[in-house]
Amino acid sequence: MLSKGLRDEEKKKIDDAFIALLDIEFVPNLWENEERNKLNEKLQAMLNITLDAIENMTSEVLLEKLKAADFEFQHYEQFGDLMLRAIPLEPEEKESLLATHTAAVYETAQKESKTFSFGLIQKINNAKALI
Repeated sequence: MLSKGLRDEEKKKIDDAFIALLDIEFVPNLWENEERNKLNEKLQAMLNITLDAIENMTSEVLLEKLKAADFEFQHYEQFGDLMLRAIPLEPEEKESLLATHTAAVYETAQKESKTFSFGLIQKINNAKALI
């Protein structure tokens, strides 16, 4: 367990990483590979994971990795937002798998927040619609 100071520092680091990740512009076709590579680099630096690795693991393993990174409920939601934005960058056969993982991440955010959120329910439904 991390001390209060280290936990706050780790939380700030995760928040800053998500701000940088969510600022990546997701543009159609022409730059998809470049944007995907940029996203992979940031994910690798932040969580030591890539989109390919996410696609090759189960939702349970992904959630364990996120929990090991000391994610709080807002981090799960931000990660879900990021994955939802990344789905169009994936080959068609991988979109459903990434959408499944995204729904699981949002459901974990809902559970971890310990409060009901209509916004999260809407995000869960949006992800499930892509499955």
